[in-house]
Amino acid sequence: MTTAGDWSRRLILAAAAFLLLLPWARAEETPAPAHELPAGFCYVHEIIPDVILDIRYAGTHNFVGDPIDGYEAPLAILTHEAARALSEAADEFRTMGYRIMIFDAYRPQSAVKHFVRWSKDAKDKRMQAEFYPEFKKKSLLVDQGYIARNSAHCRGSAIDMTITDLEGIPLDMGTGFDYFGKLAWHGAKGVTPEQTANRNLLRSVMEKHGFKAFEHEWWHYRLVNEPFKNGFDFPVK
Repeated sequence: MTTAGDWSRRLILAAAAFLLLLPWARAEETPAPAHELPAGFCYVHEIIPDVILDIRYAGTHNFVGDPIDGYEAPLAILTHEAARALSEAADEFRTMGYRIMIFDAYRPQSAVKHFVRWSKDAKDKRMQAEFYPEFKKKSLLVDQGYIARNSAHCRGSAIDMTITDLEGIPLDMGTGFDYFGKLAWHGAKGVTPEQTANRNLLRSVMEKHGFKAFEHEWWHYRLVNEPFKNGFDFPVK
């Protein structure tokens, strides 16, 4: 026999299940960290809860077309110093109606070696049309500095990023992330006034909070006062 109490419990459970189906009731999910980080490092989403993570090297939407060595989870890691400075920048962006989106942060040295190894494989041009249409020879990406043999990312205080509206829609920056070519440079010809203004907004706030821009990549910023001089090779997981 079903009692009044049983019916009440059933109604409560049904209501809870219905609420979970509503889009606004589900928070953006971030994978749980799998291990403790070396001293001096932290996960960015633990410092900036509303950060949007689009960690390209943990998947296949990148200039290589494969998951990159050292990326075992789509997480962003930074030194404490860089994360604090980025948090301050995120606070300012938030007052303007924007959020930050991260494409890459700390990068293991094994990933850099993967990039260099890939650049020597002349036959693999799967991602050329999107990421490096101006280059017939992939090896030039290393020779011209688009792919660094010793990346600042390995020291944990560099970040590849953009800004979005509050719904997570990225601002138009004129090119996608990791576009290798002059159109991605600051001050590039062929970029619209709106795209230039968006790049300048990103740059002005990031430089205000202690980061330095890279002139050939609108998305790349490095903390001026880095805590480490040498790179690391622990995995992102």
